[in-house]
Amino acid sequence: MQYVVYCDESRHDGGAESRFMAIGSLWVPRCRKVEITKTLRSLFRDEGLHAEVKWSKVSASRLKPYQKVVDFFFAEEALRFRVIVVDHTKYDPERFHGGDRELGFYKFYYEMLVQWLEPGNEYLILLDFKQNQSVDRYRDLRAVLTRKLKGAAKILDLTVIDSGETPLAQLCDLLTGAVASAWCGESKAGSAKAELCAHIAKRRGLSTVKIASASPEISKFNVFKIDLQ
Repeated sequence: MQYVVYCDESRHDGGAESRFMAIGSLWVPRCRKVEITKTLRSLFRDEGLHAEVKWSKVSASRLKPYQKVVDFFFAEEALRFRVIVVDHTKYDPERFHGGDRELGFYKFYYEMLVQWLEPGNEYLILLDFKQNQSVDRYRDLRAVLTRKLKGAAKILDLTVIDSGETPLAQLCDLLTGAVASAWCGESKAGSAKAELCAHIAKRRGLSTVKIASASPEISKFNVFKIDLQ
């Protein structure tokens, strides 16, 4: 079976209020991509979401429409979401990656993706554009994944897209941003962002988004906190 994987990241630059980085991915069967994209685009239009849907744009006026976008994700059985959470305070790029923080970032991307690449399947992996110091990061990530798979699964392509033109990429941004925000404790109680995080947690059947999944196995909404010890 073929899958399209939309990827995004949040809080990857660190900072005083960004202890945790999140790298997320939205997985959809390729045979359903056009249909689901059309339905999601129609939902955006019906809810008055004419600008790009993003976690950074969550506000009181957009809360209910964004909750409906979250509901769409949980109602659509074909969609899956996986995100890894990285504690910046325990990440030492000098120790692990020779001081190359960008290399470390893409190694985390590898860890997020590789657990869900199943034998017999083919994958189109789409990353939101990020300005890298090395022009080979995307090529290298694809090569490392391909070597790991040893032909059991196939990477059809690994490339960048403009999320502003892609509803499913925007959904990935929204979910990834929510996880990062919850783990960083950014959103004040009663704020629109806190309310949206609470809505996501309720749909997960949990009290908060800040709860890691029991295992990395494929599930509807998988949160994995990577151990850097």
